[in-house]
Amino acid sequence: MATSIVMPKLGMTMTEGTVEEWLKQPGDTVKEGEGIVTISSDKLTSEVEAPADGVLLKIIKDVTEEATVGEPIGIVGQDGEEVGEAVSNVEETKTEQEPEVHQETIQQSELNQKMDGPQRKKRISPAARKKAKALAIDISNITGTGPKGRITRRDIEQAAKQQAAATIMEEQTVEKQTAQEKATHVTGLSSMRKSIATNMQQSLANTAQLTLHRKADITDLLVFQNKMRAEAAENGLDIKLTLTVFLARAVTLSLQQHPEVNTHLIDEQLHQYDVVHLGIATSLENGLVVPVVKHAERLPLGSLAEQIKLVTESAREGKNVELNGATFTISNLGAQGVEYFTPILNPPESGILGVGTFIKEFALGENEAVKQKISLPLSLTFDHRVLDGAPAAAFLNTIAHYLANPYLLLL
Repeated sequence: MATSIVMPKLGMTMTEGTVEEWLKQPGDTVKEGEGIVTISSDKLTSEVEAPADGVLLKIIKDVTEEATVGEPIGIVGQDGEEVGEAVSNVEETKTEQEPEVHQETIQQSELNQKMDGPQRKKRISPAARKKAKALAIDISNITGTGPKGRITRRDIEQAAKQQAAATIMEEQTVEKQTAQEKATHVTGLSSMRKSIATNMQQSLANTAQLTLHRKADITDLLVFQNKMRAEAAENGLDIKLTLTVFLARAVTLSLQQHPEVNTHLIDEQLHQYDVVHLGIATSLENGLVVPVVKHAERLPLGSLAEQIKLVTESAREGKNVELNGATFTISNLGAQGVEYFTPILNPPESGILGVGTFIKEFALGENEAVKQKISLPLSLTFDHRVLDGAPAAAFLNTIAHYLANPYLLLL
């Protein structure tokens, strides 16, 4: 009688998997417990074993196709069995078994008795049984991930790793307890810190981050900044022309020249934007937020300064401010004396610019005369899934060019 090969559940959060390779083709003879197909989830790859002796009658899900957990991906049956009849048998078996799943909702005490009773028999492939014996693994506490809960060789290998890890943890218990006893103050994570921790961990886990570093000559920019401040004061304008304002303008102009950086990767699709919504990383007493300046590409230098001041001050005062929708972010740690660092992406953004503190340097000028210049360290983190190194470097060089030629920022 035909038996379906179903997509197994490789992890607690797995809901679907992808067929990577069929190890057998329709018509090939298979034996129960023999590897028949390789599947993968977003994190794991596993070999699915044949649920019964016979032949592979039909491949339902071909290579690269996805299936939900428990969904049939192929059919094993007897040689000569009609595929149509086999499919009907599988569907009938599935229908007959569905009510049994609901009937297995029993009391926890009854479940424990069933689990502990000698009558319970574990389904395990021959290869897995041999592996368990070699590694001295007790299969009674292993939950199989194969068809119908069958224990696979991968399950045994995973159990061996967990057993080894448990031994190491046990040996380190005394040392860890001693370290914990030395703590003078223990507190739980605030909701903001939990959110930051989750976002940063997911960012590093789910993106391919790479950071490029370079310096920008801002000698003329600082002179330009002082001149602009003086003119603003003479005209009675209350404009806060900080270095972040000039950086924001340089980044905005550079993003318009390099739109591939102003891109989000969402559901395996690239979303490129003409608008520039700038996130300004802002430090708070107990955490960090990233308020957003919307449509920075529409704002001249003075208006950009006003908006940056508005959103950052509102964030620090706990007022309602837009914290979502940025297409690119700037993080400035110059005030903390940091030179270079590796800022972490704020997904789904593909880039974030880290800014360090001023560095006074000596350089050769015209006629090889020694002159002093002021450099600004820049650190660009980008998502290598979206960008390669060359276009990312070109974008960073464009930012440096604008900073070295500040009058271009007025365009």
